[in-house]
Amino acid sequence: MSFITIQPETDPRELFTLGVRFHGHPGPFLALGIRMGLLALRLLGSTGFRGIAAEVETGTEPPISCLVDGIQVSTGCTAGKGNLLVRPLGQAAAIFSANGKRLRIEVRPEWLRRIAAEGAAEYLAAAVLDAPVEELFRWTLS
Repeated sequence: MSFITIQPETDPRELFTLGVRFHGHPGPFLALGIRMGLLALRLLGSTGFRGIAAEVETGTEPPISCLVDGIQVSTGCTAGKGNLLVRPLGQAAAIFSANGKRLRIEVRPEWLRRIAAEGAAEYLAAAVLDAPVEELFRWTLS
């Protein structure tokens, strides 16, 4: 039996197209979730779907919770498989674990301020897809 895998170098725009179809609309938090998930795959040496877990700290209130759908699309973590948990902390952050490692990634405050000021606009999603990960996130790997 073969399983689907995602490569950490997968083009985030390709996943964003899939994410918009899954999520229902484009937005910066969806894009951030996709970029966050791809970064987690790279740093944890994972190909997604199996052997990886995500604990997302957003809660279920949009627009911040749209991050969850981006993480699902980019990592293959789902509630149905039991490897995705959403905690109601109101934080644009997630903890990933795979291969005996743990990684916490959070969206940089300047991006959260920008989204709050400009709204969850589609042009901000494009900016997220183009930005270097170091400008989008802070992370701790242990």
